[in-house]
Amino acid sequence: MRLEWIEDILAVLKTGSLVQAAEERHRTQSAFSRRIAALEAYLGTELFDRSAKPLRPLPAVLAQEAEMRELSTRLRLLQQALGPGAEASRRRVTIAGSHSLATTQAPRLVEDIHARFGVSVVVQSADRDQAILSLLSGDADFALFFQSAEGNEVLSRLDVDIAPIGEDLLQPVAGTGLWQSMQRNTGAAPHLSYPVITYPDEVFFGRLINQRLLPQLMEELPLDLVASTPLSHAVLQLVLQGTGIGWLPHSLIAGQLSQGLLQQMPAPFPSIPLQLVLVRMAKNQRQETSEIWDYLMTQLSHTSESPFQFIRKAH
Repeated sequence: MRLEWIEDILAVLKTGSLVQAAEERHRTQSAFSRRIAALEAYLGTELFDRSAKPLRPLPAVLAQEAEMRELSTRLRLLQQALGPGAEASRRRVTIAGSHSLATTQAPRLVEDIHARFGVSVVVQSADRDQAILSLLSGDADFALFFQSAEGNEVLSRLDVDIAPIGEDLLQPVAGTGLWQSMQRNTGAAPHLSYPVITYPDEVFFGRLINQRLLPQLMEELPLDLVASTPLSHAVLQLVLQGTGIGWLPHSLIAGQLSQGLLQQMPAPFPSIPLQLVLVRMAKNQRQETSEIWDYLMTQLSHTSESPFQFIRKAH
């Protein structure tokens, strides 16, 4: 698999549209569609359900999303290390960010840091716990992730600096078709189970939902746990195609909510307030990363809103 093919697939996964993916990859729509068709011919299988609106990745593609993102990052780094700009590429900082933040929140942070300091910024897509481990091991200079509004017991025991930079809301949502069906069946068939998509216990959202929400919710409603995946984007696709109800960050689904593709589930389905934090090790910082941190903190102190305009407070 060539790197450009992997990045073509990831662009479609990110945008949910061949048209928007073509724009992101700086190709005409016809040329990009031919590239995807050629890739499918090479692989001997279709990758996307083109009859669905928005475009729907097939299950095999969703199952390999995390692997493709990791491979794309590794190949990019390899290109930089072996290419003529290898020396310049050593001036870089690494941000480890949870999967949903790597595509929704990190890009503007990358833009701000590069514009101000001229360094290359590497974004590692990882679960919150993996991001913390990357920080502790020195593989990342900063970590960007969600924590519950009450704080983080793990971070409180570590020698780290923590900067809250935004708020979000983990919302229970369903595709509009499933939501309408459930509304019709509420009175006619009150004992029908509610299909639910969740996350495994090994990831942060999984522990929040499985340990905090589901036990209490199952006392009030019959639930059918139909699927589990560690990736927020995979949960989003499953919800959009009507597989079940899922909890997703507002920042990830604001567009789909405003377009009417998703509907928020009413009580007793609860939402969870989230805090977005930027974290670094408190000691042994490189001068460059210390200057970046000081700049970001100065920006933060000068405004009551987020210094990074990409953060939107959930309502």
